[in-house]
Amino acid sequence: MDVPGLQEAEKDDPHKDHPLYWTNTEGGLVEEEFFWREHQQWLADHGYMLRPRYRQDWQPSWLKSNKLYFQCEDGKLPIRPNIMAATRISDGRIVTIKQVEKSHTPWEEGVIRFLSSDPLASDPHNHSIPLYDVLQSPLDNTITFLVMPYLIRIHKHKYATVGEALECFRQLFEGLHFMHHNLVAHCDVNLVNVLMDPIPLLSEPPHPNFPKRSFDFKRKVKEHTRTERPTRYYIIDFGLSRKFSPGQELIAPVSYGGDKSVPEYRDASRRVSNPFAIDVYCLGSMIQEWFVDKSRSLDFLKPLLEEMRRKAPEERPTIDEAFKHFEELRLSLSEWTLRSRYVYRNEFFPGRMYRACRHVVRTVKYIRRGLPALPTPTAVPQHSLPS
Repeated sequence: MDVPGLQEAEKDDPHKDHPLYWTNTEGGLVEEEFFWREHQQWLADHGYMLRPRYRQDWQPSWLKSNKLYFQCEDGKLPIRPNIMAATRISDGRIVTIKQVEKSHTPWEEGVIRFLSSDPLASDPHNHSIPLYDVLQSPLDNTITFLVMPYLIRIHKHKYATVGEALECFRQLFEGLHFMHHNLVAHCDVNLVNVLMDPIPLLSEPPHPNFPKRSFDFKRKVKEHTRTERPTRYYIIDFGLSRKFSPGQELIAPVSYGGDKSVPEYRDASRRVSNPFAIDVYCLGSMIQEWFVDKSRSLDFLKPLLEEMRRKAPEERPTIDEAFKHFEELRLSLSEWTLRSRYVYRNEFFPGRMYRACRHVVRTVKYIRRGLPALPTPTAVPQHSLPS
């Protein structure tokens, strides 16, 4: 098993002599995974079952078969060591459990509790990831577990129409607008911190490592278009977020998030700045980098995104102004523009021709079925945190 960067750390790992350690069993546990193994039974007692890999009685399935470890569900390592997928025992729902070190992100729990409590939780404009449960580790009083929905990346499943992409952006503008109006600055808006609900876009929740396989790794996941099955988008990860009080000056020490292009990060004179202006920049930067630069269909957004990414934060629009400008652009587009195919810049000519023909057939079917050009979810989930 080749795990980059782990060879040097191995000599300091307290579990290096365990029989399931990765150097002792091919495909075995890396050091960070033992944390979850040691909490597995406690989490089960509190209603959350981790994958078989972390259970005390786990025996690697590939040792009794002709498969290699990476071909088996229990051979998959977590994508991030502090985040784990689990099954809620009470209803079988797949959830995400995040390990939070209180000293590293002291505001995270408070911010997400605030956004997940009524009346904010039931507001349809709220696109902050819901908080289902908060658990205190019995083994380390500096560690808290946040239990949240199981969500997926917004760019891993292709957009079929311009309207589908604009609905994604609309929800993100709406969500950031909602947060700012409630005096919460996210401070780290970027692609990895924007996710979407896999249901009903997909037939069932996918495996975290293999999005085309079911969570239990037994079936292929069927994918629909967003026009057929509108989905809801969420803003996640409030580790750097700041919550302000009414009347408080809206400045704070600059928190260095994932978007390294933020001008304030490189300006030594702005060690404190307006975090709301940084949010506007980061949203515009994300849409530009991951959508406009990769598509031939969104050039009409460039003037707005240029405004949002101005170097001086004082010259950027507020989220109110940016959202208003976006809505004016969106409403100015015809239904045919919204239904037009979302064309990726890296498409080869034969594939482009095939997708164009398929798109025409799909569009006719969608119009006959009365599906709207802007696929907005109708049901608004209620996700207030239990008291």
